[in-house]
Amino acid sequence: MTRVLIVDDEDIARISLAEILRLEGYTIKAVESGEAAVETLRKEPFDVMVLDLKMPGMSGIDVLEAIDEEAGEMKVIVLTAHGSMDTAIQAIRYRVHDYLLKPVMPENIVQSIENAMTRTEEERDLPVSQPKIFRLPGGAMLDCSRREISWDGGLVSLTPTESRLMEVLYELSGQVISHADLVHACQGYRVDNEEAAKILRPVVSRLRQKLVVLPGWNEWIKNIRGAGYVLEL
Repeated sequence: MTRVLIVDDEDIARISLAEILRLEGYTIKAVESGEAAVETLRKEPFDVMVLDLKMPGMSGIDVLEAIDEEAGEMKVIVLTAHGSMDTAIQAIRYRVHDYLLKPVMPENIVQSIENAMTRTEEERDLPVSQPKIFRLPGGAMLDCSRREISWDGGLVSLTPTESRLMEVLYELSGQVISHADLVHACQGYRVDNEEAAKILRPVVSRLRQKLVVLPGWNEWIKNIRGAGYVLEL
């Protein structure tokens, strides 16, 4: 049975959503704060977390940051009444499954949970692949499974989104990949090219800042204005 953790400081919203999802057959636990969510997640496994972003104390983004290495296969559905490009960009760093603006119809949340579980099953059915390790100029090695780039005497850690972005760019090295296709490849959902460009811009900027210490670094990731990005090694 699918286990769902609801995290929302608004009592009415939290309790009513919990009752609706119980009626749909899910096993539910609901907590009222980010601190309680982190404590709960470190004690119990969940399949899906429905997470409010704006909460007093520990925010939803703080929760994602705290459990980043422990989330495993758990899918995260973000609910917020204060949607903005900034919060969407922050959420994408943690491979959030879905991003929904309040008020949202209960059937939309149920559909999102079902989609999350379908995606989990598809991921489990994928054949076990060999570790994806790529050689970069200057002797550095990109290890996508470990989410790191290493070389003699140096190591750079990547976020899940940064690692996936590097993997896609490397596998299609020399080809211009549209902003929308990159967001879809990294996150699994579709946005238009203009919005995708805004989402990717700070992600690529942070990635470039990490890569400047690599031996042989020479601005490999190039932005093709209005089109997308290309990795030129």
